[in-house]
Amino acid sequence: GRHGMKFASRNRWIIVAIAHYITILFFTQLNFYIAPFGISVLITGMLLSFSSLTLNHLQGSFSLIPVAFLIDTKTPFPFGSSLLTLIGLHYIAVLVRYQLRRESEAASLATALAANLAIYIVYTFLAAANLGTEGINAFQIAMNLLISSLVIALINLHYQRALIEILGVFGINIAQEPRQSR
Repeated sequence: GRHGMKFASRNRWIIVAIAHYITILFFTQLNFYIAPFGISVLITGMLLSFSSLTLNHLQGSFSLIPVAFLIDTKTPFPFGSSLLTLIGLHYIAVLVRYQLRRESEAASLATALAANLAIYIVYTFLAAANLGTEGINAFQIAMNLLISSLVIALINLHYQRALIEILGVFGINIAQEPRQSR
């Protein structure tokens, strides 16, 4: 009972990482089905937004490491590039968060969209550096970024609330925690 809850509280990043994993697997499957249309949805920025704005900086970074490794296995870029990208953006988001002082749905969505845009830019540069520029289609990138942004705009709040609910099941109340320690 008590001990299990304590373990869950100290290791909340595991719960968040599992939720992120399931979400990535869902979108990987979705992307497989919509690939013939030249569409690919990237939601990594939304996952990062939750980890960076809801957990403390260490728990947040721990929750993103397995996600980065999963993404690394799916991209042709040098191993570790997703890790560097996500952890770098995570700490930028954490710094921004401490400036804001209060969490809001708007801040969460803005962070998700900004992080997603940053990830798109990084991946585009990585693709150009590793695969050459001839495979890069600016229109397709813009379309996918737009569609991804719309998807995030539609589901970010639901994702956030669902994860907070799931954490609640484990006796973790994100809202009641002191800001500094989280």
